[in-house]
Amino acid sequence: MPTGLKLVVVGGGSSYTPELLSGIIRHAAEVPVERVVLVDVPEGAERLRIVRDLAERMISARSLKIVVEGTLDRRKALQGADIVFSQIRVGGMKARARDERVPVKYGLLGQETVGAGGFASALRTIPVVLDIARDMEEVCPEAWCLNFTNPSGIMTEALLRHSSIRTIGLCNVPINMQRAIAEGLETDPDRVHLEMYGLNHLSFVKSVRIDDQDVTNLVLSFLSGRHSTVANIADIPFSGRLIEALGLIPNDYLRYYWLSREMVRRQREDLEAGRGTRAIQVMAVEAQLFKKYQDPALSEPPPELAKRGGAHYSDVAAEVMAALAGGHPREMVINVLNGEALYDLPPNAGVEITADIDASGAHPHLIGSMDLAVRGLIQHVKAYEQLTIEAAISQDKRVALMALLANPLIPSADVAADLLDDILAENQGALGWGEL
Repeated sequence: MPTGLKLVVVGGGSSYTPELLSGIIRHAAEVPVERVVLVDVPEGAERLRIVRDLAERMISARSLKIVVEGTLDRRKALQGADIVFSQIRVGGMKARARDERVPVKYGLLGQETVGAGGFASALRTIPVVLDIARDMEEVCPEAWCLNFTNPSGIMTEALLRHSSIRTIGLCNVPINMQRAIAEGLETDPDRVHLEMYGLNHLSFVKSVRIDDQDVTNLVLSFLSGRHSTVANIADIPFSGRLIEALGLIPNDYLRYYWLSREMVRRQREDLEAGRGTRAIQVMAVEAQLFKKYQDPALSEPPPELAKRGGAHYSDVAAEVMAALAGGHPREMVINVLNGEALYDLPPNAGVEITADIDASGAHPHLIGSMDLAVRGLIQHVKAYEQLTIEAAISQDKRVALMALLANPLIPSADVAADLLDDILAENQGALGWGEL
């Protein structure tokens, strides 16, 4: 990969983009960025302008020679790109709010990446990310796509199986878990290595090392009552009894599967108190953020950005970029195709797993068989994910129904059928599936 990198951020008007830029700035010595192009859709033009202006102030304040541009012309922006960040939200926050609201009608979790909400988002988003991929195939076929678009695991598998572009899926949850463990061990996070496997938002730490010393049992011993490290997940701790029996460290999103009754109760309390679903809360946070972003004296992301979630998102991005750019290879938890890493999933399954990353790409660690206690759940959700990808591409309502039925957070076939009707009705204009 050449020096003087050109980065293209698709979804550049996102409130997350200043966080991404701060990581590029912090890692400027390792990541030789020369040009950043922020791309968005016409509806996001004003937000794009605001974010671009803030990005220019951030870079100027550090006396870096990085050119920042903003455009609504995606194909033009992609010309000559070395790395493309995908961080889009098809339909914006209003669509996310609908995704979260529909399941509530059935007493189910309304969440943007898991359950029926994640399914609805995936149906809208998969065709768009594949359209972006087609542009990349034609305009910048050698570029790397770093995918942050949610549901990240599903999007990454769709890109890797249905396009020829080089793709790595990223998520900030594993690095947050690493930082939390390092804090508990009172050590430098760079010394902490996680052997992790599963799916995005459904992964498990199998072992923890400090340098070359295995400290898994020590970490498990202090995880009783551990709080969530993710800002957008209700802080209901896993019990020590569960962690001791499991012998693995679960991703914070496992709360939606294993503490679902408590999570639905917390969701109901938020609704009854007038706080709304997470999307409604995020809209309020983003209104404050974009007001702050317009302050001409502001030259760094404001503290309020922490309320948005996505902590250490920029560190994940910058470290992967540094490894791909030919710098020091990294061991990181990322999303790739399984290959032969996990014996209990097909080779074409997208997985979240510890991998070595270098200039040639990501190389997942060989884990072998998954632990029996979690194997069935991972396989169950993977079937849902692969059916969802098939449904989005084929626009086949029968496949879509099977996808919902395969989701462990959907309680019955009748509920799945009614949910599908509601989701398709809510998204008729965005999906283009014809008559319902």
